[in-house]
Amino acid sequence: MEVVIKEMVFTDAYRIELLERKIGLLASDELLVKNCCSLISPGTELALFTKSHVGFNDPEITWARYPIKPGYASIGHVVSTGDAVTEYRVGDMVFHHGTHADYSIVDISRDMCHPLPKQENIYDMLFTRFAQIAYTAVAASCSTDGAVLVLGAGIVGNLCAQLFALETGRKVFVADLSDFRLAQIDACGLQGINSGKENLSKVIQQLTEGRGVSTVVEATGLPTLVTQALQLVNTGGEVILLGSTRGLVELDVYKLIHRKSVSLVGAHESRYPLFGGQPSRQSFGRRVIEALANRQLKVGYLVTDHITPLEAGKAYRWLLEDKDRHLGIVIHWDGKEHTDGQ
Repeated sequence: MEVVIKEMVFTDAYRIELLERKIGLLASDELLVKNCCSLISPGTELALFTKSHVGFNDPEITWARYPIKPGYASIGHVVSTGDAVTEYRVGDMVFHHGTHADYSIVDISRDMCHPLPKQENIYDMLFTRFAQIAYTAVAASCSTDGAVLVLGAGIVGNLCAQLFALETGRKVFVADLSDFRLAQIDACGLQGINSGKENLSKVIQQLTEGRGVSTVVEATGLPTLVTQALQLVNTGGEVILLGSTRGLVELDVYKLIHRKSVSLVGAHESRYPLFGGQPSRQSFGRRVIEALANRQLKVGYLVTDHITPLEAGKAYRWLLEDKDRHLGIVIHWDGKEHTDGQ
């Protein structure tokens, strides 16, 4: 079966092309998936689109070079399987980490792929990848009590806050500059704080009756917020770096870490192996799919736009220039919208 794949490619900064290539026979461990939709990452993909990702200037991060095929959150139906594949059948709906394309080849021996429950809302399930990334911070936390503060109310920050509340039962606060994003935080039952309008340190002390926060999660990637996170956390607490920092950070290590006995924890998803039991990225993915299916994570309001592949360039500029109105952007590869798992 010969298939022509149409896939989105960043050919240079601010340049997107929809390119075609032919594929041949599947290898024994591969699936051919016809994608119905994919979700743009407002963080990593935007940094690659604008060439602001730190990897462009780092010789060790060789994948951050044009041309780049963006995307890592797609859903589709299996249309063909390799000879050795036994756990998937033609017609199964799956979530996978493939790039933005109408078809994807998924090697289940090395690529993440999850079967989806039948009749589930496709758009909810698109957030599996972002929730899996957010779960890294929950798994990396060594604190068992005290309040949690998440800096950043984007998709990953929002899901991180929800997962901390769901998995630990701890009180969670979220700080951001955008009333639009904070309204989404309020909609899922968490306490949002506009750090541009209020003194964040004073508000935290008031909301916790002077107890402060024992965990601060930096979920934006802004270098300046690493210092702020260390200033806000309690003595003996932990600061978890969930966002990929977009630049260098200058720190007073003695005052903010050494003297305060603060743990600074890196929580890039590569902290955990791709496959295996708990903890692994595979296990986190399974857990968040369960939480999404049970409506324990509220994500519907995070979808702000539905576009065709040809509108992708416009969508990235929305995320860059109009962040207060655009967040979760779904690309439709089959030309139609979906209300359930069909």
